[in-house]
Amino acid sequence: MCGRFAQVETVEKVMQTFEVQQAEMQLEPRYNICPAQDIPVIVQQNGLRSLEMRSWGLIPFWAKEPKPLINARAESAADKPSFRQAFRKRRCLIPASCYYEWAVEEDQKQPYFIRLQNEIPMAFAGLWEEWRSAEGELRRTCAILTVAANSMLQEIHHRMPVIMTPKSGVQWLALGEAGKSAERLLQPFPADKMEAWRVSRQVSLPAFDSPECFKKLEKHTAVEKRNKPPEAQSSFFD
Repeated sequence: MCGRFAQVETVEKVMQTFEVQQAEMQLEPRYNICPAQDIPVIVQQNGLRSLEMRSWGLIPFWAKEPKPLINARAESAADKPSFRQAFRKRRCLIPASCYYEWAVEEDQKQPYFIRLQNEIPMAFAGLWEEWRSAEGELRRTCAILTVAANSMLQEIHHRMPVIMTPKSGVQWLALGEAGKSAERLLQPFPADKMEAWRVSRQVSLPAFDSPECFKKLEKHTAVEKRNKPPEAQSSFFD
C-alpha cells in the first residue's frame, strides 16, 4: 500500500518534468502527506494537462455515502466497481519526491523513507473521481494505484505504489484518455533504481512535517546495505 508520501518540488519543476500546461496553485514543500489531505494531481482532459488539488481518498461517483479509498490494486482496478470507470476514463499522476512504508522490527513499526536514486522526481499512477453529496457538495478525489513490491522492498512491505517516470507518466495519461489498455505500465519499479533507509518513528505522527522526516537513522539494515551508491542519471528517466 501507500499511506504516506512527500512532495517537495516546486510547481515549475513539476510542470516542466511532466509537461503540464497549466496549474491552479503554487506548491509548498510537504514532508509528510497523509490520507484525506488535499494533494497535487496531474490530470489530462481534451488534450490539456493540468495540475490541480484533490482530496486523497477516492469516492466512486455512484456512492451514496463517502467512504474514501486511498489505494487501488492495479491488478483488479480495471474490473472492480469502485475503480472501473475511473480506470477507463479518469487516470491521473500524483507527483511525489518519496514515500514512506512501515516494516515490523523488534515488535515495533519502523518507518522507511523510499525514493528513486539520484533524487529523480517521480509520480504515482492514480485514478480520480468527482462525487456529489445529496446536499450538492462536490468533492474531487483520487487514489494511488499499487502493485506487488519489488525484490528490495518486499522486506519492508508486500505492496508498493505504481511509480511513473516522466516518460511512462505521459503515456499513462494519454492511454487513459484514449481508453486503451495500460497494464504494461502498472509494474513494480526496478529495485536497482531505488533506495530506502530507516527514519524517525515520529513520521507516524501527521503533525511531524519537516525536513527531519528524511533524516537517515544511523543504524543500518540489510535493505539499506544492498542499496547501491547513486549513479549518474540514466535512460529510465527519459
